[in-house]
Amino acid sequence: MPPTAASIFLTVLFALDAFAQITLGPPAGPITIGRPSRPPQTPASPGWPFGQPHTRLTMEGLLICSDGDKLSLELPDQRVIRLQLDDKTRYFPEGQPESLACFHMTDFVQVEAEVSSKDLLTAQSVRFIRKASPDEQAEVFQSPELLQQWRANVLASRELDPSVDDRKLSLVSKPAAMLDDLQPNEHLRANPRQTAGPSRVTEDDLIPRARRSVNEAFQRLPNFRAKQITSMFGSSSKPVKWIPEGVVTLEVAYEEERESYSGIRVDGKQLADAPATADAAYMHSSWNKAWSTGDFKTLSHCVFSELADADFRKTGTEKSNGETLVVYEFSGRRSSGCIGVTFKSQITYPAYKGSMKVRAKTGEVLHVELSASEIPSAFPLDRAERSVDFRTVQIGGAEYLLPTTAYWFGCFRNSYACFLNRIDFRDYRRFEVDSSVMFGN
Repeated sequence: MPPTAASIFLTVLFALDAFAQITLGPPAGPITIGRPSRPPQTPASPGWPFGQPHTRLTMEGLLICSDGDKLSLELPDQRVIRLQLDDKTRYFPEGQPESLACFHMTDFVQVEAEVSSKDLLTAQSVRFIRKASPDEQAEVFQSPELLQQWRANVLASRELDPSVDDRKLSLVSKPAAMLDDLQPNEHLRANPRQTAGPSRVTEDDLIPRARRSVNEAFQRLPNFRAKQITSMFGSSSKPVKWIPEGVVTLEVAYEEERESYSGIRVDGKQLADAPATADAAYMHSSWNKAWSTGDFKTLSHCVFSELADADFRKTGTEKSNGETLVVYEFSGRRSSGCIGVTFKSQITYPAYKGSMKVRAKTGEVLHVELSASEIPSAFPLDRAERSVDFRTVQIGGAEYLLPTTAYWFGCFRNSYACFLNRIDFRDYRRFEVDSSVMFGN
């Protein structure tokens, strides 16, 4: 199952000297391209990191994907830039005709863009510069940006260069067998000469059981609806003092493993320009601060899909409501799909560290925390954290483990300008479509 994204939601490693950087000039003047000795500075505020509206800039990087309406470009500092495309965008590929479809994934291109009134970027031209190196191609093919729900990637594809293709049985590690009875060391007793490697787990280790519990819970989720209440707070002081900044309420529908949003209200008022049914892209673009989507394809499911049993470290236990919870810590690599940070047109998929609390009796995961690390220095935010609490919820007479409360927390770079979104889920119910058949006389 592909990882999902959420906005501080959910990049790829490149050699820095292989790319040009964006250089920012005065808001009213043109912006030129160059290869500076140090990264350009980004304002430590939610203001205008690319300049005032109508500012023009030029950037270079590797093409990742495009659905015809937007285009994703990978920069050298692990940022992904999503640019809007329109009828005026001009294309200059390696060959003819001059169309977007003639570009290839991993093409190294130069993009001229203009800042819109919402500090989003609209591409004015896309110009081919060179083909990517084999190593650059291999890294782009790992980008979580490719796993986002694009309608279709209209860029022509390239095959992975065989010289850097390490997808060979002789090169990959060999995991231990997964036993149905959750006795992970049973095969060791049958073969006493075999010694436990780093991926072995002990008899009392909950991770294999938790992994199975999370996967089974995810697979049996029904179609349902819930009310989502997002309370937004901001602070600019030390110590942090949260000031209420508004409440967004909506109906979230989970159907066939996808989420959609309707009935969007801000401070109790219906948005005049809101669509009847919105997708995650609309939610991310409507608010400058962190936004939560994809909560039902849970963080725990994503973490388990990326990490091996040996990547979890037991750190202790604690009591909660008379139950014993086992606490684990873990860390994930850069280019993960489990946590991404987005600010207007910029997206980064940093490495992360985190923890989870597992119910000792059942292996159910009740709490997950993630904290982004190695955020690119030119990205407007330098702190991004997420946590989710899960509880047993009844839907249609059956019980499911679902998120009840989640938090998004972040701060702008070198600043005490921080924000906190608290997301509460209420009124879970089955999502069913009633229909009837009527016959005429």
